[in-house]
Amino acid sequence: MLADRVAVMTPAPAATIGQIFNVNLARPRTRALFNDSEDYKTLRNKIVGYLDALNQGQKAQANDYGDLPNVTPLDLSSPRKPKPSEKQLPQAYLDAAHSPIERRYLEFFNLKKIYPTPKGPLTVVEDVNILMDRGEFISLIGHSGCGKSTVLTMAAGLNEISGGGIVLDGREIDVAGPDKAVVFQAPSLMPWLTARENVSLGVERVYPHASRVERRDIVEYYLERVGLGDAMDKRAGDMSNGMRQRVGIARAFALSPKLLLLDEPFGMLDSLTRWDLQDVLIEVWNRTKVTAVMVTHDVDEAILLADKVVMMTNGPHATIGKVLEVDLPRPRDRKALLEHPKFYAYRQEVLNFLEEYEHGHAGKSSQKETEAA
Repeated sequence: MLADRVAVMTPAPAATIGQIFNVNLARPRTRALFNDSEDYKTLRNKIVGYLDALNQGQKAQANDYGDLPNVTPLDLSSPRKPKPSEKQLPQAYLDAAHSPIERRYLEFFNLKKIYPTPKGPLTVVEDVNILMDRGEFISLIGHSGCGKSTVLTMAAGLNEISGGGIVLDGREIDVAGPDKAVVFQAPSLMPWLTARENVSLGVERVYPHASRVERRDIVEYYLERVGLGDAMDKRAGDMSNGMRQRVGIARAFALSPKLLLLDEPFGMLDSLTRWDLQDVLIEVWNRTKVTAVMVTHDVDEAILLADKVVMMTNGPHATIGKVLEVDLPRPRDRKALLEHPKFYAYRQEVLNFLEEYEHGHAGKSSQKETEAA
């Protein structure tokens, strides 16, 4: 949006300028106007296509992890039995993931968070009401300070709830536990342990009655899924940020969580690594269909990954301002998504909301207005 030219660098090592794109778009520029410009869409698709080609080339040449095994995705909600040629999820994982509840699997009810301050109580978020079915994926988006991460940490049991409540699989959340797996922006691993050992720490706790072979299968299954089949015994301290985040994603899924919470998991990564790990997340989520909530500042990422984009107003007293239903087919492909007739309409809706709150508090939307939206 800012530049007259975009110079795309090829991946390291031996990085160089790969291609330069001229941005022949009128000034002054705004995101909303860009979204309706056919010239912008054409240019954006060209840049995204080029970046995606670089990303695919980097994957093909990578030597620090293997390709994802060519296995047929498994759907835990499907009653069919896998073919002998398909690699089945370990039985301990299937047992831990079982629940009779499908509808209203996760419920945020009148959620509120108040922090004490020298000037008195400060209400950060309030009146947060969300209903999710089992296997649904939602994105929380909004400007910095709107309470997205506060909502996420309350859902994880890491932050005390001041009012209302969160019910997961028929039980109210009040403490942290492995049934609520969290992937943070910065990978939180034991650097002196290998990838295998980092994932095994949680697996040993979650499956105490499983056999050693079953626990090993769970660890290896998910490390393979995130592209670390050849790096399982590499120490976390010797890995790149992207590889460490892969371990974090594998560890989260290996816990067979009832709820997966992602707090800007790709925020510290470069664009190519970010796209790569988005693809990894989509690939693994397609197999498990774990109920997931993700905090993000990236509009495209929110639409790419989620079934619903939940937009939050500015804080203090932040709440849900709008909920966007993302009716796009799964599995999703980034290039195909950009060509889908609904994508830019969805993008415009989110951009309009964010622009409304860009320079401060635009007024609190009532919950009735939110539900109507």
